[in-house]
Amino acid sequence: MYSLNKLVGFLTSPMTVATLALLLAVFLALLRRGRCARWIAVFAALWLCFWSSPATARWLGIGLEREFPVMRVEDAPQADMIVVLGGGVGGNTNYYPYGEMWTSADRVWHGARLYKAGKAPKIHVTGNEIGAVQAQLLNDFGVPKDVVVWEEARNTEGEAKAIARMFECSECSKAEKKPKVLLVTSAWHMRRAKLMFEKYAKGVEVVPAATDYEALVMYGWKMDFGWGDLLPSSTALFINSYLVKEIVGYWGYRWLR
Repeated sequence: MYSLNKLVGFLTSPMTVATLALLLAVFLALLRRGRCARWIAVFAALWLCFWSSPATARWLGIGLEREFPVMRVEDAPQADMIVVLGGGVGGNTNYYPYGEMWTSADRVWHGARLYKAGKAPKIHVTGNEIGAVQAQLLNDFGVPKDVVVWEEARNTEGEAKAIARMFECSECSKAEKKPKVLLVTSAWHMRRAKLMFEKYAKGVEVVPAATDYEALVMYGWKMDFGWGDLLPSSTALFINSYLVKEIVGYWGYRWLR
C-alpha cells in the first residue's frame, strides 16, 4: 500500500501530468500528428496555468483547512499524549548536527507548545529519519529527551497503527474511557489523518490540534477572488501540488478501505 500511495501521488501531481502531456505532444509531433500534438500541448499549458493559480490554491486550501478551526493552546483539553505527525523537517544529522525546518515545520513547534502548556506528559513522533529530526528539534525547543517517544512509521497509516499498538494494553482495555491524544499536523492534512486514526486507532480518542494553516494564513477565510489570483504563481503551484495529493489520498482511502 505504501508503494501504491507513492505511485498514485506521483502520477496525479500537476507537474507530472503536465510533463507527460508535453512529452506526448512532442512524440506525436515527431510522428507528424500535428493536430493532436497541438491540442495536447494546449491542454498541458491550460492544466499548468490552472494549478499555478492562487485562486485554485485558495479554493482547495480553504476547503480543507476551515473544517478544523484554530484551537488556542489554553483551550486544548488535557490528554494522555501529544502525537506529532511526521513532515516539514529534514536533514542529514550525520553531516549537519541540527535539524532543518521546512514548510509544515509548525507541527514540531506546536507539539512543543502544547507540552509546555502542560496539556500532556508525553510527545510521540513518528517517521524514519524525519522522526529522529523531529525528536531532536523538540529537545532543542526545551522538551526533555525522556518525554519524547519516537517510533518508526513511513506514512500516516503507519503512524495511526503505531499509536494503536502503543495503547493496546490490559490497563487501556479495562479503562472506562479511551486514552486521549492531541493529534498535531497541518490543517490541510488533518482530514486524512483523522480518517486514518478513526480506522486504525479506534480505541483512542483523537482531538485534532491543527497548525500550519497555509491557505487561511495566506488568503483569509473569504472566498473572494481578484484578477491577481488568476496569474500563475510558483508558490501556488507548490501549495496545489500537496493539496491535490491530500485530496486524492483522502478519497482513495475512503473508496478502497
